[in-house]
Amino acid sequence: MGAWAQSRAGHYAVLIAVAAGLTLPNLGAASLWDVDEGVNAGAAREMREAGTWVVPTFNFELRTAKPVLLYWLQRASYAAFGVSEWSARLPSALAAMLTVLLTYELARRLFGPSTGLLAGVVLASAIEFCVLAHAATPDSTLLLFTVLTYYLFWLGQENGGRAWWRWTAAACGLAALTKGPVGIAVPGLVIALFFLWNREARRLWDRRLASALFVGLLVAGPWYILVATETRGEWSRAFFLNENVNRAMTPMDGHRGPVFYHVAGVLVLFAPWSAFLAAAVWYGFKAARTTTAESPETAVPGTAAPEPARPYRLLLCWAGAYLAVFSLAATKLPNYVLPLYPAVAILTARFLVRWRDGSLPLPRWVMPAAVGGVLLVAAVTAGGLLAAGGALPFAGMRTFPGLERWAALAVVPLAGAVAMAWRLRLGDRPGVVRAASLASVLFVGLLATFPAGEMDLYKAPRDLVRESGAGDPSRDIRLASFEWFQPSVVFYAEREVKRLPTPERAAAFLATPSPGYLFIPEPIWKQLEPAITTPCRVAARRYDFYTNHTVIVVTNEPDMGKSATATLLRGPR
Repeated sequence: MGAWAQSRAGHYAVLIAVAAGLTLPNLGAASLWDVDEGVNAGAAREMREAGTWVVPTFNFELRTAKPVLLYWLQRASYAAFGVSEWSARLPSALAAMLTVLLTYELARRLFGPSTGLLAGVVLASAIEFCVLAHAATPDSTLLLFTVLTYYLFWLGQENGGRAWWRWTAAACGLAALTKGPVGIAVPGLVIALFFLWNREARRLWDRRLASALFVGLLVAGPWYILVATETRGEWSRAFFLNENVNRAMTPMDGHRGPVFYHVAGVLVLFAPWSAFLAAAVWYGFKAARTTTAESPETAVPGTAAPEPARPYRLLLCWAGAYLAVFSLAATKLPNYVLPLYPAVAILTARFLVRWRDGSLPLPRWVMPAAVGGVLLVAAVTAGGLLAAGGALPFAGMRTFPGLERWAALAVVPLAGAVAMAWRLRLGDRPGVVRAASLASVLFVGLLATFPAGEMDLYKAPRDLVRESGAGDPSRDIRLASFEWFQPSVVFYAEREVKRLPTPERAAAFLATPSPGYLFIPEPIWKQLEPAITTPCRVAARRYDFYTNHTVIVVTNEPDMGKSATATLLRGPR
């Protein structure tokens, strides 16, 4: 049993159990989050209904924000399991599980099985990784191909090898099909920095470069060519200019932030493992400076045993390149730097394994400070959820009653910190690592499941569609919106939702004799209602936390025996 637990099969069993436990429960329970989930899930459904594998559309208009690979995976999931939130998110959950296993393999190759196992646990139980594993977005899929890129690169370049070019290029091609040029450009930068740091720039000039470019184009190029051809270049112009160049140069959709935005984001969203992150990076840099002349035989007693520098250099170039590139980009969102998480997970795992095994002496304050970091996670969790639920009042802050009860989840990292401190006092270093791991997995799993479900009470689209009857596939009805639009309405209604630009157009929509359903904020309807001459009724009413308004569905169709109004869900205090 002991030997099996230390084998690759045993490690896989642990990692699959952890990853599945953190991603699959309640995967489809919550309604889609707007904007991205609604658009992606809807685009995949429309491509499936249209019978196309080439041109993505959303709300029956060309969708240019992302390449096609996620839609293909969601189409396959829809075909196997039907169209639902669960099947829309399943590709991300499976990609996350594969990423955990691939991170294990890379860390095992870099440092050994123990580091690989802990690296997989660290990655799986980082908050942002777990959240995006539940999301119908391309982030988890991109992360999978990013880790595959660096794994294949490391595998091929070891011992001066040159076999890495083509396989690495193929993985980059898959990443480019998932999210565009970032899947090629940033890995190229990481590899160049790695070779420069090792004074091996000559390895970049290789005749295999041309064949690698060909392989990358062979993987990603056909779809890009087909979509450009079928849309007469419209998709390509919009995607490359607007979604890449413009996002890098100017803040889009209000997503701006200071240059340290992503540094702060990683400290928060890599929690609870961010308690160890500063020390892990610091000692990673120290190991990366090791010269090839150093060896365990020449080590000074009482100092850290020398580590091979090249693995650390790859990980630091990997994390540093993504952090620098997206910190300099004008548009900022937390998920942009998700590709660096496996690198810092491996650095964190290696730091803890070295300390646990006694090969990394630390100042006495380092691990108690890490325990304090875990306590800080507990305090921030409790305070944040109490404030979000309204139990701790803050002037001008919107609250969501019900979230405050989940402040009890802070007990998990609190208990983890107490257990870590106890084992640290006893000198039980493996016990400290076990306590941190168990607390992190349990805490993040509960956090990803229950508060997210509570927030579903404040999301309007699914309930508006169901209660109003706007999603009835057996009826020929028209849908429109005025001054309010959430993409998931299109997904749930499985119809086009026309976005009306003026009050006159909204009034004309309701005046048209055929049945019509208008989604509109209630305050706007009160202004518009005096100008409406057509008999109308309110078919549904829900609070929408995105806009902080009650949204109603107004229809010109008779009641048909159903309730004229829907009950308003709990709104903000």
